[in-house]
Amino acid sequence: MLYLALMKILISLLEAILLITGAGSMEELGEGEVERFEALSESPVCINLAPVSRLRSCGLFSEYQVASLLDYKERTGDILSFAELGSVPGFNPELAAALSFFVSLESHSEAGRRHSRRLRQTLMLRDAVRDGSSGFSAKYHLQYGERAELYLSQKTKTTASLSIYGKRPWKMVLGDFNTRFGQGLLAWSGFSLSGFSTVSSFCRNASGLSGTGSFSASGRGLGVGYDGLSWTGSAALDVDGALLCSVSYLASGGNVGINTVIQEESSGVSLDWKKAFGHLNIFGEAAFSGKPAVLAGAKWEPAYKVAAVLLARYYPAGYDATAAGAARSASKVQDEAGLAAGMQMRWFSITADVAVHPDRMAERKNNYEQFKSVVSAAPEFRAGAWTLSPVLKWTERMQLSPEEDAFKAEWRHDLRCDLKAARGGLQGTLRLNGVQVSGRRPGVLAYLETGYRTPSDTARLQWSVFVRGTVCKTDGWASRIYAYERDLPGSFNVPAWYDRKSGASLVASISSRHKRCRHRLNLRLSTKDFKIQYQLWIY
Repeated sequence: MLYLALMKILISLLEAILLITGAGSMEELGEGEVERFEALSESPVCINLAPVSRLRSCGLFSEYQVASLLDYKERTGDILSFAELGSVPGFNPELAAALSFFVSLESHSEAGRRHSRRLRQTLMLRDAVRDGSSGFSAKYHLQYGERAELYLSQKTKTTASLSIYGKRPWKMVLGDFNTRFGQGLLAWSGFSLSGFSTVSSFCRNASGLSGTGSFSASGRGLGVGYDGLSWTGSAALDVDGALLCSVSYLASGGNVGINTVIQEESSGVSLDWKKAFGHLNIFGEAAFSGKPAVLAGAKWEPAYKVAAVLLARYYPAGYDATAAGAARSASKVQDEAGLAAGMQMRWFSITADVAVHPDRMAERKNNYEQFKSVVSAAPEFRAGAWTLSPVLKWTERMQLSPEEDAFKAEWRHDLRCDLKAARGGLQGTLRLNGVQVSGRRPGVLAYLETGYRTPSDTARLQWSVFVRGTVCKTDGWASRIYAYERDLPGSFNVPAWYDRKSGASLVASISSRHKRCRHRLNLRLSTKDFKIQYQLWIY
């Protein structure tokens, strides 16, 4: 418990999401991805009691990590602490601290078995007022231990998903679902990083077929899956008539899979692979869907938090990327050839990516060649009772466009400095973000956020309040700056700041536990909107 408490001081929920997804900042994430992690934080996966199908479909682990967990538990028994989880092959102390927000460690004791069959219900009701209009949304989640879960969501449309995880390695999903196969070149629902800002963003961890409680699901129909120790397979039939299938063979240190998408208008097939050779890992996917496409990479990790990675990709124009979500620079997995590289040395990292769009070049369209590099440094140290986390991120981006008989290079220079400080439940963040775009005056954004959160996760009464003030001055929309804002659970807020603007917000929450239920009231008040939300958990 002391280990977990200390690590949770050094890493927040948002930082845990970034570490697991590989994103460099919250501004790079999508709403659906944040919704998924929020749902996991409210209903953690019990890694000791969950069947293998649940471990693979939750999206927190790679195939190797799932196999490593199963092998470790078979040899030594249940994992009883996050310090122990950090010592399991494929994990480390920092990843274990991040996972502590999304997994639990109930054991195979009598109490653990009773808990695994317990019903758990979550209800969220939210209303938002912005520009004189009101928007209501609701979510309901019913979980039966680690064996079944039901999601119902209502916003602009209704989504519903029922997932059943068998005691033997099978699962079934009825209703709305996500499919994330291979590296995303053929079938990947929802979130996909645009560009490479961290070393961990180069390689994807597929979760296969999974139910979803997102307001915007990508598939609806019936799906089944098998998750054996050596073989896994998934098949899903969409109400639109699309059939998605995946079969993967898991061997020592890697896996190889075949994925297919059959639709009325077009079909595709792909082969994906991952393999470890000591400290060297290779990964990739080759697909054919109208035209052939491929991505392949290699990652060398000689020590903890020391790595180098290289990734090449080719997505021709005419490739059917309807269901794709592979990593890319500035395209929908079409008309792009690119090469990306990255290096990490403890708290320092640098990545670079160059992408060319041949069809745009032939037609002399704008932005036919692009370059992006990201240099970041995030040391962390303690000053007495305070934990200080300065973050420096320098991004260079260039877009090349035709101009008569020559070409025009437009550069965007972006320097962001964050200083985060925490002492117990007291937290504060100062950000200074400057940008300069070719031909325009420099722009700047600054905000100061301070607040307090009850340090204990088990206190009967918990509360938090955060206040932020933001000012910006930029030379129009082209010099806009995106800044993630704290919001209510289920709301993802990354506004674009431009021209001369200022704003303020207050986000508060109070939660109380009463025997087998918990209530939480959330409130957001800002110069732009007003939101109120009620959440109820029944255990």
